[in-house]
This record gives sequence, C-alpha cells and structure tokens, in this order.
Amino acid sequence: MDYTEYLIMAAQHSKYNAGHWFRYLRKLIDKYGISITQEQIEALYCNEALTPFQRVSLRAAFQEGTGTQQHIISLNQKVVPSKLAFVRVKNEH
Repeated sequence: MDYTEYLIMAAQHSKYNAGHWFRYLRKLIDKYGISITQEQIEALYCNEALTPFQRVSLRAAFQEGTGTQQHIISLNQKVVPSKLAFVRVKNEH
C-alpha cells in the first residue's frame, strides 16, 4: 500500500473525526521530514474520498511552518511527565 492508498483509507475511517484524521497524518510527518511527495498530495487533494476539511488540512499539514503542521509534529513528541501532572492537578480543582 502506498501513501496515497493509505490516506484514502484513512480519510474513509476518520470522515467525521478531525483528531483521528490528524493521527493518520502524523504517521507521514515528523520533525525530520515528510514521507509523501507533492504529486501524491495533489492527487489526494482531487480525490472524492476526502471531505473538504480533510482536503484543506491535508494541504496545510504538508506546508512548511503552518499551524496544522506544527500541531501534527507536536503529536509525535513524548509527553513530559511534569506537564501531565500539572494538567491533572489543574483539572482536579
């Protein structure tokens, strides 16, 4: 399965769930680079399997320095235990 087929399957599985869609995109983006070509992105953008949201977020995810790309990269980073403890304490109050 190539990346185009993978993202079409991902689009169908996460049609109404943005968080799920971003987790699929996360597998193709990391802080060291992108695993998909611009031609594959353009082919996906024209595919009817993607919703309008998925098309827009797909394009933004693979453009350098966008907020969407930064969000996806942050999903790839480990959670710092001290930050997790702070959120837990904050939510208990």
